[in-house]
Amino acid sequence: MIRYGVALTLILILTHVFVGAGSAVMTAQEEEMPQSPLFLLTVRGTLAASTRVDAAAIHNETAGSEEAIASARALGDVSHMVYLPLETPTEGAGEVLFMDLWTNPEGINQFFSNPDVQASADRIFSNRDATVWVPAEGFYAYHFQPRFGESDRYVVMVRATVNSREEAMSLHNEIVAGALAGARQAGDLSHEVYFRLTSPGEPESLEFLAIDVWVNLEGMTTYYQIPQLQEGFSQLFSAPPEVSMWAQSTGDWQEW
Repeated sequence: MIRYGVALTLILILTHVFVGAGSAVMTAQEEEMPQSPLFLLTVRGTLAASTRVDAAAIHNETAGSEEAIASARALGDVSHMVYLPLETPTEGAGEVLFMDLWTNPEGINQFFSNPDVQASADRIFSNRDATVWVPAEGFYAYHFQPRFGESDRYVVMVRATVNSREEAMSLHNEIVAGALAGARQAGDLSHEVYFRLTSPGEPESLEFLAIDVWVNLEGMTTYYQIPQLQEGFSQLFSAPPEVSMWAQSTGDWQEW
């Protein structure tokens, strides 16, 4: 059974790195309180249905049913979001990306060990990759409030392997700190970093995941084409990363 390691306290990183230690809004007593971690479950796969409409209906009957939602919530699933590729599939329903936030990995294990849940997943997907991620300790992250009228949501997912966590943290934080203002101006709402959760006794994972949420498709595309940014990230990974871009569903998929 998988279990978690040390949790990343995003609030402390944001207040001490980007706001400044002198401007921290938390008291010393609050800073010492343990933070409850959230674990990210990504499920990316090819939909079994012939159309997206049919796929959404199957999802809502199974994973999105009231009974399934209540069961997942009882075990620690606090958020379920659905994203589709930017491009319309040329045949079939194409791919889908589920991103769930859980309070504990034991709950994930228990939920997905249920035969009914496995049967539902088999109805939704023809093939799938499900991975649990833990927040990357020491890596810069940020969250901005959307401006009025910024209702669109796009996700960029960067998955790769790094040479070492220490080297990656130094390179990543330098890149993020230097590009923070430009990312905000281009429409980036948030940036979060994770490493794959490993089983007890296994070496610390070097599999890296970055998730950015955007409000502006044009700004997002232009931002990632900046040569200095591309050069910086080319040094971060031990091999070319797998980059995918997604748009949030428009209400036909049940989310919570």
